Amino acid sequence: MESIRIQTSQNVAIEQELAGVGDRLIAGIIDLALMIFIGLIGFAILSSIGTDENTQIFLILGFNFILLTYHPLCEIFLGGASLGKRAMNLRVIRLDGSAFRTSDAIIRWLFSLIEIFMTMGGLATAVVALSAKGQRLGDLAAGTTVIKIKDSLGLLEQSLEKKPKIAEDYVPTFNGVLRLTDQEIDLLSKSIDIFRNSQDRKPMEKAKAMVEQRLEISSEMHPIKFLETIRKDYLYYSLKSQEQLEKGLH
Repeated sequence: MESIRIQTSQNVAIEQELAGVGDRLIAGIIDLALMIFIGLIGFAILSSIGTDENTQIFLILGFNFILLTYHPLCEIFLGGASLGKRAMNLRVIRLDGSAFRTSDAIIRWLFSLIEIFMTMGGLATAVVALSAKGQRLGDLAAGTTVIKIKDSLGLLEQSLEKKPKIAEDYVPTFNGVLRLTDQEIDLLSKSIDIFRNSQDRKPMEKAKAMVEQRLEISSEMHPIKFLETIRKDYLYYSLKSQEQLEKGLH
């Protein structure tokens, strides 16, 4: 899957998975189904209450307003996600790592009137597919993109076999550990387990060499201590980055 690196205000780079065209289309279909459902409810209400013509016109305009502004209202109040996006674990974020703003939602919505509603989504789909950062025209104008939300700490939590906890005063040793992937952290954790269970040093030494190459560093630490420090630093920065990202998204 394609990914993008977001630089937070704390100057920490967070790698996020870009939302695929398929996921965005499914989210759009879910949103469309919800809007149709809202429309049917409105029609049922109008049919049942039998009010005067002026009241019916007012209600029709009200329901149309809700349908028309569904997306920007959802993104404003749900932190960059419509109900369809939430169902697909998608979210709109700013590329500069700052908080998603009301103006971003409005800009994306204004462009969507052309690239989604007037072209049945064809223009938006084509632009997203061709964009290196998964952006439609509204995203390009607003400086945003759509990411796939995942539990980036999942594999790490499994490898630690407990809920991760880092002391408030913990000071990391190595910078740039977030260049590593969850899979690489899981791999080095397994190499530690192999050494402890069978005294086989090869996987551990290969993991140490891999990390040193990826981070462009050289350490005289014992492989076990080195890998455990890398793992703890990775957890520290991951937790801090997730906290920073959540603050930015909300």
